[in-house]
Amino acid sequence: MASSDDGDIFEEEGVEVPKAPIKSVNKENKDDKQMLSQLKITVSDPEKKTKQSGLKMQETFVVYLIESSPKTEDSTMIEEVSSLWRRYSEFELLRNYLVVTYPTVIVPPLPEKRANFIWTKITATDTFDADFLERRRGGLESFLHRIAGHSKLGCDKLVSDFITKEEGFREKVTATGFQAKSDSWLKKVNASLRVKQPDIRFEQLKCYANQLHEGASALLKVRAKLAERVYGIYKIHGNYARVFKEWALTENSDLKLALQKASNEVEVWANSIDTLIDEEDIIAEQLKEYLYFADSLKTVCKKHEAQQYDVEWYENQVMLTMTEKKKVLTGNTKAFSLSGMKARLLGGDTAEQTEQKLEQLDKNIRDLEDKFESHRSQASDFLEEALQEVEIFKKRKRMDLREIFISYTILQIKLHREGCAKWGKFKSLFDNLLKS
Repeated sequence: MASSDDGDIFEEEGVEVPKAPIKSVNKENKDDKQMLSQLKITVSDPEKKTKQSGLKMQETFVVYLIESSPKTEDSTMIEEVSSLWRRYSEFELLRNYLVVTYPTVIVPPLPEKRANFIWTKITATDTFDADFLERRRGGLESFLHRIAGHSKLGCDKLVSDFITKEEGFREKVTATGFQAKSDSWLKKVNASLRVKQPDIRFEQLKCYANQLHEGASALLKVRAKLAERVYGIYKIHGNYARVFKEWALTENSDLKLALQKASNEVEVWANSIDTLIDEEDIIAEQLKEYLYFADSLKTVCKKHEAQQYDVEWYENQVMLTMTEKKKVLTGNTKAFSLSGMKARLLGGDTAEQTEQKLEQLDKNIRDLEDKFESHRSQASDFLEEALQEVEIFKKRKRMDLREIFISYTILQIKLHREGCAKWGKFKSLFDNLLKS
């Protein structure tokens, strides 16, 4: 595979390639936050619930409280605070609907259904752990903020209903028939392997998506290993606190007081890693979102390939039909065919039959050319809109990753400064122990 600087669609990282005309995306700051400018949206209070699912079996699931309130008095969406409960499966249904309905949009990903890239505290299958549910809650809130802040997704009526109206959401989504469109699209996915002329920009976008996934995955794995090592170092020092405490029981006067104080200081320092690791986890969740954004990019590429395959298929059908017409006109039947064998055995077509064939072929050619032009126009529009979405994604990615890495750097500086300060205290305590 080429290096990250080769064949990359993003200007700051790639080479120059031919570009389709792209409309200005400067309106992003004004238009794509229309819903967010009117509503304050929060996801909170993950709560485990149980319901009967037949045959005396129970289904256990988690629901999340979505609260929306108008930011201004002239808000046109809602007039007062609304609150409702949603399951994770309903978030999945909303996203599936958006992926099908807005094929050119890089739809934001949902947080994982099961814990991933964990290093301690949570098992990979413990989906009801409080820490895991809290991280998923933050991911779901980020998902709603992103779609509500998008110029297209944020204007969808079903997105508004999902956030502000509890009843009837599933029925409304099902009534759109999006599932049938999804099934039809899935049948064409394998056709992408037979595309002969893929657009170079989408080939580079696929390469970038793979690199984004690999890079984010590698960073998360390294961070998990570092977190585990640092966590272990802190907790080992917690053992020293117990040693000092037990030692103090055997001493008297000043030495006993010094050992007790040293024990308390070391114990406080060892336990402080829990808070710092939790802060790291929040930052890691933000980076993990871009791990799954890579899959959203690949989805857009697959849709483009499916459309390109349709264009090439109709173009090929036009050429085959024109070739067939040419054979009828010239009477060339050298190639083996059933019609050629029939002509040799029973004689050729009459002039009237030949005329009818030509008329039918002309009609077929016109129909195929119309469909070819229609699919080519759709593919061209898809290309332009998708590249606009990529530009928007590029800007968002730059800002988000910059903030993530700055936050992580600040946290590491904080951790090391606190460590240096604590060891300064330890030194003075140990000096007192030696003097005693």
